[in-house]
Amino acid sequence: MSVSQPETRPSLILRLKDSRNEPAWTDFARDYEPFLTRLVRRQGIPDRHVADVTQQLLMAIVRSVDRWKDDGQSASFRRWLSGVARNVSIKFLMRERRQVGGQGGSDLLEQLEAHADEAIDSARAREYDHELIVWAAEQVRGDFRESSWRAFWETQIEGRDVADVAAELNVSPGSIYMSRSRILARIREKIEKVLS
Repeated sequence: MSVSQPETRPSLILRLKDSRNEPAWTDFARDYEPFLTRLVRRQGIPDRHVADVTQQLLMAIVRSVDRWKDDGQSASFRRWLSGVARNVSIKFLMRERRQVGGQGGSDLLEQLEAHADEAIDSARAREYDHELIVWAAEQVRGDFRESSWRAFWETQIEGRDVADVAAELNVSPGSIYMSRSRILARIREKIEKVLS
């Protein structure tokens, strides 16, 4: 069965270079999400991880699309996307392999005891980070459409399942991942300004 490739529209790619261009990112997610999912599957990612790795791929695209250059050959953008998918997948598989050899038994107990105080300090730091993120999120809220904001808030802050929120908002999970990535980038900018 042949699955069609998304049409590469230079005007859309140009608009993607502005990470705040919500309509462009919505169009991209709608048109390219099935293609990106296939790219991830082709890299040998187990089915249970395909959605997560596709999300990581979307975030990598948001971070790097402004560096894409047309090489003058056909399918230049799709080849670039394939390369990004390969890199994201390799990083994921390497992390998975490192975690497979995990520890257990008395080694694990000793490690847990040694890090008990660190865990308490870490919990306090996470609480502070969460409050800082919520504050910064409210500061940038007006820069985004309400539907994008709601998707971000419900999945990132409230921890709801992306598929459930996507169904409620009648959008693709990919568009939620894109919105989250762009909103988180703006939140990081706001936090960096405050902390510097």
